[in-house]
Amino acid sequence: NYQNAGTVEFLLDRQNRHYFIEVNPRVQVEHTCSEEITGVDIVQSQMRIADGTSLPEMGLTQDKIQCHGHAIQCRVTTENPRNQFTPDYGRIDAFRPG
Repeated sequence: NYQNAGTVEFLLDRQNRHYFIEVNPRVQVEHTCSEEITGVDIVQSQMRIADGTSLPEMGLTQDKIQCHGHAIQCRVTTENPRNQFTPDYGRIDAFRPG
């Protein structure tokens, strides 16, 4: 009876078979990609659900949520190779795209 925003992750193979990975009962950092292609403000929706509004009252039933286009999110992280690749901080002096 879970009623809130969360994440269900699957892998999809070339034959369109789905393989379950995990469920997270929280909004993940990548939620902005879903927001971009569905037009649904996931954080606002989560707050409204917490306030007692149902998904159908918000028009958020699965049959009404449509994907439009694609979205990619990239993160820049820093690691120090001289210190066993532990997280590091500092200024980006050079960027070489792979």
